[in-house]
Order: sequence, then structure tokens, then C-alpha cells
Amino acid sequence: MFELHPELAQLEQNIADTQRLVARQIARIKRMNEQGFDTETATAVLHGLEQVLDYFYAQRERILDILTRQ
Repeated sequence: MFELHPELAQLEQNIADTQRLVARQIARIKRMNEQGFDTETATAVLHGLEQVLDYFYAQRERILDILTRQ
């Protein structure tokens, strides 16, 4: 079995966790919209989570690039 580099394994966990947070935030915003609540702050939180996710994706690509050059 292939063992992930420790940093890559942690990054994969972070990505999965953040994807779940994004999905929950999207569902929360949908419920808020349905109930007529202001979603400005919730949408800003979603945007922040998406930025974190983009960072994790970039870090994963950087690590994979380094590992493939070794």
C-alpha cells in the first residue's frame, strides 16, 4: 500500500474537513435565505472558507510537485 507523505496526508485531511465546512455553510445560507434572514455575514464566512480551501489545494499541488521531482 502507498503511504502518503506526512504533510500531504495532513493536507488531505484539512481539505476534506474544509470541504465539509463549505458544504455546511452553503446549506446554512440556503436555510437562512428560505427564512428571510440576511446572509451577508454567512456569505463572507463562506468566501473565507473557500479561500482556505484554495490555499490547501495550492499547497497540495506544491507538495506533489516537489515529491514528483525527487
